[in-house]
Amino acid sequence: MKRFILFCLAALALTAAGPRADAQNAKPFFVPESERNFAQKLGGYSEMDYYWNEPALNFDKKAGKALIEEYVFQSYDEAFENLPTIPDLSEIDTREELAEWLNRVRAADWALTRQEPREDVQAGKKRLADAMMDNAKRAAKGLPYDTELHFDPKAKLYDAILKKIRVYTDPVYKESQTTVSPFSQSDPGYKDFLLSFQLVGTNKTIFNEFAPLRKQLCHEWFASSACKKVAQMDAPLVERARAEGVRRAPDWFIEGRKAEQEVVAAYNQQVLKRWIQRVKPHLEKEKAIIPKMIACLREVEAVRGDDEMTNEYVNAQLQATSSVELFFRRYYDWLEFIGSAPLIQTPPTLEGQKFKL
Repeated sequence: MKRFILFCLAALALTAAGPRADAQNAKPFFVPESERNFAQKLGGYSEMDYYWNEPALNFDKKAGKALIEEYVFQSYDEAFENLPTIPDLSEIDTREELAEWLNRVRAADWALTRQEPREDVQAGKKRLADAMMDNAKRAAKGLPYDTELHFDPKAKLYDAILKKIRVYTDPVYKESQTTVSPFSQSDPGYKDFLLSFQLVGTNKTIFNEFAPLRKQLCHEWFASSACKKVAQMDAPLVERARAEGVRRAPDWFIEGRKAEQEVVAAYNQQVLKRWIQRVKPHLEKEKAIIPKMIACLREVEAVRGDDEMTNEYVNAQLQATSSVELFFRRYYDWLEFIGSAPLIQTPPTLEGQKFKL
């Protein structure tokens, strides 16, 4: 991804300590939206000030399909070896770059069902269902029927594998049933933010851990030295532009805004660092489970060997495949959750645009 050239080392030095140091030295304060200066408007104070619709690829169109193809591998094992990872913070320190990276994570998610499509299992499932129906009809009519159709001597072996899988899947399903409703929130910021995503309920454990941190990060921008620095840098640019009555952004204005972008990017990196530090343990937990689920799937296949497909095999195979994809997706979901970090907007250079402040 594109990275901006450093234009103002002094500005970066002021922001090097990041928002954590600013938060320790100054109390967050509130400025009404109508009274906010340029720098303050790049961030905000409430949850909703940081709500933004990042540009998402349409994965049904050419560019989206091409991106998905990059993440289609021969097997789940190979997909695991090529899992998307957290990039260098300099590659996602603007909303625009973060959105581009999120599209790649979503493409990997879309590609998941194409790693091992298992058409043979789906066909076998239909064939067995048809045979069972035919067998039932013959029995109902008093005709001879296959008494061994429902028996698989390896059923207990499949059940043992599924029991190992449920050690990991049962807690997930249990946790998903414990939610927080936006209507139960006394904090209007939390309520509005959840409703903006049309969430009837969100995971209680995740909400309790991340909502306070996100709210704190939202508040810190106004009190930060970076916000003050951007305001100081921008004021003379605007004053000169108005004095000269420019109609198109001149080079000096564009370069000045790019210098502001570096200050914002440095601040965003500190926000991301704190957010990712909290996300990473969850990400690593899901990653560690994926190979265990793949091993269970391979075990199901090994138990069957070259035998004919049975209902017990099909059931075990489909459940094992589902568990593999469940934990891949949980890993992708945590990567996407990085996109919930409240990043400051990129100061626009207005290059090539009609000049309007």
